[in-house]
Amino acid sequence: MRTDDMGFFGNIWVRQRVLDNGQSYEGHKHHFDHVTLLARGTVNVEVEGRSKQFSAPTFIIIRKEHEHKVTALCDNVLYFCVFALRDLDGEVLDMYSPDHDPLSYAGI
Repeated sequence: MRTDDMGFFGNIWVRQRVLDNGQSYEGHKHHFDHVTLLARGTVNVEVEGRSKQFSAPTFIIIRKEHEHKVTALCDNVLYFCVFALRDLDGEVLDMYSPDHDPLSYAGI
């Protein structure tokens, strides 16, 4: 994996991933549904023994409690995992970080 950038705003978390052909983001699962926005390239998504190929631009729904794995089928694949921030009880949080806000660096 070449790139892993992440950040949040309000109650939305965004994680960027860049993979080259044959690289995978290993199987894992979440306690909530989320969406993956495939911006560039083609991937194979495996969900508990079943797989499907997706080509950009598209989005992929990842259901909660299902182990999933993403494998690049070409170089320079770019995708973003997007989901609501939640506390340990599953309630949506509202948070803010200035890291990705251009106004936070402008002295405004």
